Amino acid sequence: MSDIELGCSSAPWGKEGLINSLSDVERAGFRGIETTAEVVEQFEDRVAVFNEILVQHRLELTAIVAGGSKWPGMNLDEEVERGVNVARFLKSAGAKVLVLYPPRPNPEQEMEDELDLLPAATAYGEIARRTQEQGVATCLHPEVGTLVDSPRMIDKFIQMADPEAMKLCVDIGFLAEAKVPMASFLREHRKRLGHVHLKDIRGKDMKPRKYTGKGKHKVLSHPHVSELGKGDLDLEEFVELVMDENYSGWMTVEFDSEKGRANAHLAAACYRYAEQHLDLVL
Repeated sequence: MSDIELGCSSAPWGKEGLINSLSDVERAGFRGIETTAEVVEQFEDRVAVFNEILVQHRLELTAIVAGGSKWPGMNLDEEVERGVNVARFLKSAGAKVLVLYPPRPNPEQEMEDELDLLPAATAYGEIARRTQEQGVATCLHPEVGTLVDSPRMIDKFIQMADPEAMKLCVDIGFLAEAKVPMASFLREHRKRLGHVHLKDIRGKDMKPRKYTGKGKHKVLSHPHVSELGKGDLDLEEFVELVMDENYSGWMTVEFDSEKGRANAHLAAACYRYAEQHLDLVL
């Protein structure tokens, strides 16, 4: 028996597909749903309606994912207010986690050195402090291709932000892609462990990221996220290590859509794998 509960990301259903995802996620067996900040725009003035929809599907909102704006370039005051506004929505919906992706590099306005990251980190720290006041934990989600993509930059960014208020969202996919040893990373950051992402990736899909498109339409590639158990990541070891650090909370399962397979089927397959192979008693 563990104190970990499984949620599912709504990402495969698209930014506007949250409502469509709920029935599939419920039928798969998940207890929670993680989604993006678009839900705030949709239901900010109708939180009671949103909560009733979740009740009808016997689901809880586990977290909202935001952040990832370009730096230099983003308006820091607006970024802070956006984060705090998302936290207000989370609190109204009974959720306690805001997952923030780090700033992304701006190809049109590069930083001269790492100290140029200080204003953005300071803004993230303010978000973490102000959301903490509302009972919502801000969890930084390091990611390859962002300005926080290594253990050294994680430590540096958190120290510049607020090491007391900022938590971490640990993602097995990031650890694998950045070649970060799982055991030592989780041990070092055990007190900051605020949220967990679980996914699987095939080794052949773990290719160096590349930009496609031009100008404002440039998009950074990312490895395809497989159904749990169909990739090459050591999910069993990861879950065991997370449990060893006495983590208690939500673990969000992530996967990408696949041609010829319904998201409902993928969600159900991921849930079965987590239940039967990962010792996650739900």
